[in-house]
Amino acid sequence: MITSDSAALQVPRYFWRTWLSWVAASTAAIVIGSVLLYALIFAAKAIVPGVNEDRLMGWALIPILGLMLGVAQWIILRRRVRHAGWWILATAGGWSVVMAASAFLIRVLGVAPGSESVATITMLLSTLVAGLWVGVLQLPVLYRYLRWSPLWIVASAAGWLTMGLAIGKSIDRTPDILALGAIPAAFTGLVLAWLWIDPTPVSRGHAD
Repeated sequence: MITSDSAALQVPRYFWRTWLSWVAASTAAIVIGSVLLYALIFAAKAIVPGVNEDRLMGWALIPILGLMLGVAQWIILRRRVRHAGWWILATAGGWSVVMAASAFLIRVLGVAPGSESVATITMLLSTLVAGLWVGVLQLPVLYRYLRWSPLWIVASAAGWLTMGLAIGKSIDRTPDILALGAIPAAFTGLVLAWLWIDPTPVSRGHAD
């Protein structure tokens, strides 16, 4: 039997284990997705030597990373969230729609007078809106399982905005790839660990 004192001692351990698992899974998903993306580009260039590498990356980057991230986070959520398979669709769909629109806006506004400052402001606004939108799409999957669940949207927006400030206008370095996975997950992972403090999983027979 677990007493209240021993349960209180277990809370910090469970909190940080949940948070670390979430951040690690999210970061690993982005890294693996990036490796798969470059493998796809090399394969495409071998088959069609004249393929436009930048255009192919632009079309494939966000869908692949969003899908890998959704799958990695689903692995953690499925133990406690019924019908967690919807998380993959919400995450991949949110990334694809919002980031494609954001990239288009940055490209278009970047050719205007004062393009450097306009592009920077547009990028930050885009990441903020992206975080809000992804959080809104993901929330219905978690709504029944988190207290004060709207905080998920706030954490998602804050994480994406912080990620935008850290990365800048392009993802062209290894630290950028790591930040893309780790920073938003660090924010949402804190909310998940704090609000999801009861470590009792749902029945595996009801989880997707």
